[in-house]
Amino acid sequence: MAEADKIPSAVRDFFERAFRSIAEAMKPAAKEENYRLASAEAERYGLTEKPANKPIGTAWEKTDQGLTLWFQWRYYDQSRPFSIQKDMNIMSLQLRQGSEILLQAEERYED
Repeated sequence: MAEADKIPSAVRDFFERAFRSIAEAMKPAAKEENYRLASAEAERYGLTEKPANKPIGTAWEKTDQGLTLWFQWRYYDQSRPFSIQKDMNIMSLQLRQGSEILLQAEERYED
């Protein structure tokens, strides 16, 4: 039996529904330059705040039955010497089974 077959369909359906909802929330969050619109949706689906993989930002995660839903907001300064630029903000979303990425989405904005 494949490992994917071991995951109850209700759990898989919940994670896929949560992924779609958070991915949709990322679009207006990018348009309004406010990652909190998407992070609030992540929290609504039970994702909890975790240390981010990148030095500047925040991550949220939920794991159940071998599936992990992971949302991260991070940013970096695009400025160069003698050139002031806006920060680049990146929201990333992944649905993983173990180390395999099943679904992913990303939105970016400058502020």
